[in-house]
Amino acid sequence: MAIAGDASLFRKLLDAAPDATVIVDGEARVVLANRQMLHVLGWSSDELVGQSVDVLLPERYRRGAERFLESPGPGSTGNHELAVLHHDGREVPVEVSLSPLETDDGVMVSAAIRDITERRRIQEEADRLRDELIATVSHELRTPLTSIIGYTELLADLGPDQLGPTARSLVSVIERNAAREMRLVDDLLTMAFLDGDRLRIVREPMDLAALARRVVGDQRAAAAEAGVRLGLEADGPVRPVSGDFYRLVQVVENLLTNALKFTPSGGEVRVLVAETDGGARLEVADTGVGLREEETSRIFDRLYRTPSAVAAHAQGAGLGLSIVRKIVEAHGGDVSVESRLGVGTTFRVELPYSAPNGRTSTTDAGSSAP
Repeated sequence: MAIAGDASLFRKLLDAAPDATVIVDGEARVVLANRQMLHVLGWSSDELVGQSVDVLLPERYRRGAERFLESPGPGSTGNHELAVLHHDGREVPVEVSLSPLETDDGVMVSAAIRDITERRRIQEEADRLRDELIATVSHELRTPLTSIIGYTELLADLGPDQLGPTARSLVSVIERNAAREMRLVDDLLTMAFLDGDRLRIVREPMDLAALARRVVGDQRAAAAEAGVRLGLEADGPVRPVSGDFYRLVQVVENLLTNALKFTPSGGEVRVLVAETDGGARLEVADTGVGLREEETSRIFDRLYRTPSAVAAHAQGAGLGLSIVRKIVEAHGGDVSVESRLGVGTTFRVELPYSAPNGRTSTTDAGSSAP
């Protein structure tokens, strides 16, 4: 009687669960199914019990289910998003929580199934609205900034008889601040795409040393204006790495801009490119204010600004280094920082070599590198 009572209680608990739930044995057969299976997927308990779990799975998921049932250890548990088959044959997006169950008849698997159709719809609508916002921001902010920068460049090209020293200085201020605002817009747009795992990374073989030389060359005027010595160590071409040229330029620009911002006049910023066993390493080292130990652990967090940056009213929104980390990780690389307060800071980027066939590939930032 106790056994029958326990079974009756278990059945009641199973039927009271908010999620559709099935229990599958080691032979991939359904041994129990609760009432929610009928409401969520149209399958009654009588129809499912004794059936192979394959009746619930599109073919592309069946091999994965077999592997799980062959070895349903603790590492296999957790939540998984996939599609399952409704009784009428259509696919339903669900979140499945899998848990192994130790029983007298061996290890079985409990699968709690939650319909996420509405969640997906809301997410897709949010993505659509975000894409519209990004397009609007891109047009409404970038277009006038591009015009401002273009016209200031034209003014800067005028001769001394057309543009006096005071006016030229004012034009330089306008150009510099417009360029800074353009970088901020680019950072915001990049972060928005990264948040949605929709930033396209087009990998192709490239010379990281040549890329660094280009960025350093572009930053020499800013370094001279700040009174900071800017050096580059990149002897000869480095074996090609696999990367998106535009995004890696963004990485080096952000690191170099950050170093110049926090290095006082008379200091030095040094960029190093070298080969490693598994790829190439890029370092940006400065003799700036440095970081406290607790600051280094947060320096890549979005919107984080060090107390010294806040106190000095340093320009920036705290996005640049967060973007650096996300782009580097999207390339299958790693970024780290070493710093001593009052001595300086070194940022180190490690990137993998290009594949031997040198092919170009495209992935989303949320995907792992191929």
